[in-house]
Amino acid sequence: MRTPNFFTRGSPYLTHPLLTPERTRAEIDFLLSKIPIPDAGNILDIGCGFGRHSIELARRGYNLVGVDPSQAMIEAARRASAGLVNPPQFVWSRAEDYETDQRFDAALCLFTTLGQIEGDQDNRQLVGRAAHQLNPGGCFIVEVPHRTWVKQNLKTKEVFQTPESSTNIERSYDNEQGIVTEIFTIVTPADRRVYLLRYRVFNVIELEQLIKNTGLKVIEFYSGYQDVPFDQASPVIVMIAATH
Repeated sequence: MRTPNFFTRGSPYLTHPLLTPERTRAEIDFLLSKIPIPDAGNILDIGCGFGRHSIELARRGYNLVGVDPSQAMIEAARRASAGLVNPPQFVWSRAEDYETDQRFDAALCLFTTLGQIEGDQDNRQLVGRAAHQLNPGGCFIVEVPHRTWVKQNLKTKEVFQTPESSTNIERSYDNEQGIVTEIFTIVTPADRRVYLLRYRVFNVIELEQLIKNTGLKVIEFYSGYQDVPFDQASPVIVMIAATH
């Protein structure tokens, strides 16, 4: 029996303890301080998940389209955005297949979304499609785990406990392909569920080459969502690129 993908119905991602509203607001604050988006500008959220970044940006007056290949995530995002004055448009689609005549002032590709696409060709297609949908001078922002840090610091086992459940995580890293595999086992009094998550990690050279090959120009690398230039000790790469 095939192990369900991490982003299917019942996923622990929907109740991820680290994805707090405070964290989301801080991430958006940082990004908006670094990219020139006009008031009420159009933003594409690639791999929007349950919509945390899209919804926060919509609350600030921006026009959002969120795209995700998981039907469960899109349904959760639509529920979470109900009641907003200007809710995001959430589209169930792979980003590399998404077609629209709309053009965007920025495209976000956050929280390891880029790495979820297995195979370099799909990665290039995703970034290339996003670049094509940007206005002149539009920004492309990507966040990925830093490959060197992951290789040196990967926790092979981790446990999260709540009064209602126990989540056991087992991780492995394929250095040749740069692929992290995570197996989540969630145990509650009622049942036991297992989910699989696989994603590619990048170093700065790999990420920069991928971005440049799609015709974008790299503006800056940061050590996560803080105003600090990227260095080799950073666990996360946040990169800002733009159309020429």
